[in-house]
Amino acid sequence: MRALRFLALAAILALAAALHVSRPGASPPAVVPLEVIHYDDLTDRVVALQGRVVVVDFWADYCLPCKREFPHLVELHRKYAVRGLTAVSVSLDDPHDAEAHERVRKFLATKGAEFINFVLDEKPDTWQAKLKIDGPPCVFVFDRRGRLVKRYHDHVDYAEIDRLVMDLLK
Repeated sequence: MRALRFLALAAILALAAALHVSRPGASPPAVVPLEVIHYDDLTDRVVALQGRVVVVDFWADYCLPCKREFPHLVELHRKYAVRGLTAVSVSLDDPHDAEAHERVRKFLATKGAEFINFVLDEKPDTWQAKLKIDGPPCVFVFDRRGRLVKRYHDHVDYAEIDRLVMDLLK
């Protein structure tokens, strides 16, 4: 009986936390998750999300278009996470630069990025070659089978991404 009460309480707390996260106007968290990751590990983590629609936003603190568009990723997460979307942000800032790392952390907290956040631990020439881009912004959208459906580079259109995500979640 105690175990059932504990499970019920845990479920209620989890639901309350989920509602707080997705509530419009909810205050941003004091600390957001932020993990330094290598490209190969990032690939493994995205593959592990099969069964969910995944939007991966590659951005940088020095990229003004990235920072301008980032709130749209947060909104996608708030709108569709319960329906099967996973939002992932990947900062391309130097993870060994303490000031840049702190700027990334503060930006994510200010924007309420309560989803998976990474800082890519690769030199620019490495990620540029692997992502086949010169620099951010760049967004990849994967379907539930883990297949890349659309890649946006330079011009990221979050209105189009929203429509694509809605279709993929059906």
